[in-house]
Amino acid sequence: MKKKVILDTDMFNEIDDQFALTYLMKSLDIFELEAITIAPFSKSGYANTMTIEEGSKKSYEVTLKILDMLDKPEYKNLVYKGAIKYSFESEEKNDAVDKIIEITKKNDKTTILAIGAITNIALAIKKAPEIISKIKIVWLGGNTFLTKDNSEFNFRQDIKAVQTVFESKVELVVIPCRNVASNLSTTIYELEHYLNEDTALNKYLCDIFIKCKKSFMKEPKDEIGSSKTLWDLSAIAYEINSEWFKSEEISCPKVLDNGLYKQTENNHKVTFVNDLYRNKIYQDFFIKMKGKY
Repeated sequence: MKKKVILDTDMFNEIDDQFALTYLMKSLDIFELEAITIAPFSKSGYANTMTIEEGSKKSYEVTLKILDMLDKPEYKNLVYKGAIKYSFESEEKNDAVDKIIEITKKNDKTTILAIGAITNIALAIKKAPEIISKIKIVWLGGNTFLTKDNSEFNFRQDIKAVQTVFESKVELVVIPCRNVASNLSTTIYELEHYLNEDTALNKYLCDIFIKCKKSFMKEPKDEIGSSKTLWDLSAIAYEINSEWFKSEEISCPKVLDNGLYKQTENNHKVTFVNDLYRNKIYQDFFIKMKGKY
């Protein structure tokens, strides 16, 4: 039986969301995609001129563009705009939150693959706490306990949302960014080698990778030995095969207002990923992209 999933994404914030959507759509033998919900973001390194509302609009448009290039236009009516304010100040009704609630109520179990700020999910839980027992969240956010702080984009944007989700006792898998998802680094040379089929999508993915890399280069020598992490592939890969990851159940940490974790002993259990098998994930992704090897 296919896994019923919702992808919650800040699609225009960074290029890895676009790779993650591609990976998900290439894995529809495993997933039944119920919705794509647009998460808020603002002032990221890649799109630093965006207001939340502008970013949401761009994310929505890019999502539709990727679906067209994937030749999956029938999924365009499953894309829903989400919050344009963070959870601590958000009172407006939005389509993404309502759709999350509607879908999770009708299914026995729905997995939400969350690769942005966790705002939409926190708002859905607050609005309809009865969905908590019916969802599983796989969230890319924060850092490992070794890193000490959670000054990470998905986490720091909406700490209140993180607190809401962690305290809800929902089934939760956390994939830390630093020291875990950060292992998913690749280069343009690897992409051009494996995404070698002459398609608009492959060309587009390589182009945005190059443009993203160049936007952070200050001088020509920065190109030497450079790579880029496609963080968001991790959440998709975890639900494809959790054996590609080393995880452990721990007592749910308390999320402090300053973004730090306070470890606990007798709280409800959550799953934290400690490591991943980078090569297995990229092997699966590249094979599904059907390049000529």
